[in-house]
Amino acid sequence: MIDFKSFHKQVGQRFWKHIHKETLIPYGKNISDRKSFLIKLCQNVEKMKYVPAPPRGYVVSHKQNLVVRFIPTLTEEDYCVYFYCIKCLEDEIAENRVVGTYGGWKLGGIIRKLERFDEASSMPDYSYNRFAWRQAWTEYQTKAYNLQRNVNYNFFIIFDIANFYDSLNLRRLEILVRETVGKTKTEIVNLLFYFLSNWGKRDLNYDGQNTGIPQDEVGDCSRILANFYLQDYDKNISNICSKQNSSYLRYADDQIIASPNEKTAKEIMFLASKGLIKLGLNLNASKAKLLNKDGFYKYWSFDIFKLLIDANNANRIQQAWTLYKDRLRNGVKFKPETVLKRILSCNLSQLPIAIKNEIFNESIQKDFLISINEYYLKRIYMFTDNPKKSMFLQHLNKLSNDVLFNQYHLRVMKFARENKINKKYLNKVRSNLIKLNDINL
Repeated sequence: MIDFKSFHKQVGQRFWKHIHKETLIPYGKNISDRKSFLIKLCQNVEKMKYVPAPPRGYVVSHKQNLVVRFIPTLTEEDYCVYFYCIKCLEDEIAENRVVGTYGGWKLGGIIRKLERFDEASSMPDYSYNRFAWRQAWTEYQTKAYNLQRNVNYNFFIIFDIANFYDSLNLRRLEILVRETVGKTKTEIVNLLFYFLSNWGKRDLNYDGQNTGIPQDEVGDCSRILANFYLQDYDKNISNICSKQNSSYLRYADDQIIASPNEKTAKEIMFLASKGLIKLGLNLNASKAKLLNKDGFYKYWSFDIFKLLIDANNANRIQQAWTLYKDRLRNGVKFKPETVLKRILSCNLSQLPIAIKNEIFNESIQKDFLISINEYYLKRIYMFTDNPKKSMFLQHLNKLSNDVLFNQYHLRVMKFARENKINKKYLNKVRSNLIKLNDINL
């Protein structure tokens, strides 16, 4: 039975505040009293009056090559129902994690405030449990470093899954959840899949939804389900790697295969592709990379991140910046956006003005600015002097004329709200957002 006591316990005050604070599309009203809201919601669920609502809007983000991602912003009712269901089921679905895979911790795990958003490339902007993402990323990065140092591994393949959340087969996911959870929580599972089958029906002309789960904007519910969906695949690929003297790592949908030679790495990659197809998933061919030992080291920029362990060491930050520039200049394969984010997370106040200017100029490049969230916008804004602060705001304002994806505009507006920036400096951002017809402000 789903009762108010259970609802009130699982959907706590912290989550209630989180969904209101972190969303890019404000609710436009005062936050309701949580207890009163949950009483009414629970009554509607019990009386079968609860119906998942269409998303309040979509955050449209730019991925690459003009491909976009649509991230739904759900209603308060739907966020609470989704979170409640996953909280009730997390003990079972997060239990059988394969060693070397990350992204499926429990929502009830350790929750701490991060001192800064870090370099984790797969960390979602508004995760409910950022500390867990940070902790998982650190362990994943350490294991990747150890693979590179292992004398038995000479070739590495890095790849991810194309349109991961959009491609999950709901029927298969439901069968897996029911088998894992058993019959004791049937009502919770029924509610979960009622929500998952109906949250996007409006945009499917009210046909039943058979594939895809929402890439939730302000929580980790879908990430936990997606990680659970891959558990059998993880076991299979991990066993194949063990038999081939290779290793397998996965963080969310980012994956690494480390092998003694190129032939073995490619064979495992082929088997991984076959395994994913059985789940209705596909590799992202445009992102797959085959690297030798030195290429893998540089791609991950282990040397740069090591220099940046102490975020207050100006000399090491300068050395890291020099390495970053050298890699760009020499066309080395690495993740410049990830490295630049990490540099921006450091204390740049003690750097020479010339270097701060270089970092500033690199940070205001269009491709970088449209990929970062309001945390990094603030970091850029705060480490510059007053004349450059004004220049930066003008640049953000002007750039909005050329960006078709509302995520940029929404992030800039959130940055302005949180840092009490005068709206007159960002008038174009506001007007262009309204022109995109995605939200009324």
